[in-house]
Amino acid sequence: MSQSMNYAVRNFVIRTIGIVFLVLAWAKNRLRGYSTPNLVQAEDVGGKVEYAVHTARAWRRYLPATVEIRGREVLELCPGSSLGTGVALLGMGASSYRAVDVFRLASTEDAALFDKVLNLLAQDHATADIERARSLVRSPDGGFDYRVDRSFDIPALVDGRKFDLIVSCAAFEHYDDIDATIANISKVARTGCVATHIVDYQTHSRWVRERDPNNIYRYSEGLYRLFSFPGQPNRRRPLDYVRAFEANGWKNVRVVKAQTIAQADLARLTSGMASPFDRAEMQMDILAGVVIAEYPG
Repeated sequence: MSQSMNYAVRNFVIRTIGIVFLVLAWAKNRLRGYSTPNLVQAEDVGGKVEYAVHTARAWRRYLPATVEIRGREVLELCPGSSLGTGVALLGMGASSYRAVDVFRLASTEDAALFDKVLNLLAQDHATADIERARSLVRSPDGGFDYRVDRSFDIPALVDGRKFDLIVSCAAFEHYDDIDATIANISKVARTGCVATHIVDYQTHSRWVRERDPNNIYRYSEGLYRLFSFPGQPNRRRPLDYVRAFEANGWKNVRVVKAQTIAQADLARLTSGMASPFDRAEMQMDILAGVVIAEYPG
């Protein structure tokens, strides 16, 4: 059997399996609603602490060389089940932190978890920053805040404030309208603001993801939307983010590759994509990326 025939057979099988998982995800959402913010279990305190610090360090690593977290007012979009990322950013010297979300998923954490985040950071950060972060986390004055509303009206959720750093991790791929979200964060970006968004472009059903990470791109728009639900991966690709940020006046917009398909697997895992994902400009080798943009004001 030729390689092209092998690919055709595999694509048919994995596409069929993917449809089954798509229907199951749709049915689960209809029955339970949105309830899976990330892969760390709520009861896994150690995992949540490590995830928070790892994510904050990833944001810092991808920031432009001339940009520091220190002194910046930070807005995080949709932090999921933990505000530990905000605690970590405060421990790195951020002046304040506010998180906004559509669903209230991070309302049950206590100060003990936040202390563990700061204890882990204390190994390589200034004591003064760590202690200031502890104080902000316990203070009701707005230096550490979390707002939720199903309309996700970002300007309203932040009470008209402006921010120097706007971040997210594995959130943007779940927005139905990334153009509207980017337009909204542009309204709350201060001159010199930097946006750093980690985006997971892959299939989210774990079994399929491990075998066919681009599975969600095998279906026509009509079929994919037939089983749509809130939070479903939106299938927007890197060029969509670049265009949306540039359309709202952001400069130096780029997408850094964070995870890609190995060269040996590239032909197999990118064959059989539905239109328009069969085009080179879609960069189907990118499984995860970091969208970085700077707001001149």
